[in-house]
Amino acid sequence: MGACFLLDHVPGNRGCEGWKTLRMLPALVGLTLLLTAADHWTTYVCLRAPVPGWEVTEANPLADWLFSTVGLATGLLLDSVVTLVAVGFLLATTLIPRRAKSGFFLVISAWTGWAVVNNIQAILDLGISPLGGLLG
Repeated sequence: MGACFLLDHVPGNRGCEGWKTLRMLPALVGLTLLLTAADHWTTYVCLRAPVPGWEVTEANPLADWLFSTVGLATGLLLDSVVTLVAVGFLLATTLIPRRAKSGFFLVISAWTGWAVVNNIQAILDLGISPLGGLLG
């Protein structure tokens, strides 16, 4: 508990529970951005060049369309910009309750984390270095 009892006496504060709630949203936003960066990097590694004996495709049809329309690197850059704008909007808006924002970032983190795990498995199966070159 530490000094949580001190927070009970701050006007408008809900004690330790309020403090935990205040820390949760920034942690989930950070996790979302970190996992998004990992997803973009691992997607790039998997799709940047053909791998002999394998047909590697993007599983997300919208992302696949974007990559085939503007190219992989540009598509990933556009996706990054859209992600940052969306995160900024969600953090700035007062129209959405803090708990709903946290729930949204929790779901996005889980979904993106699954994509990263899937991409890492593909990298291992394909024999690609996480830095982009073929292994062995």
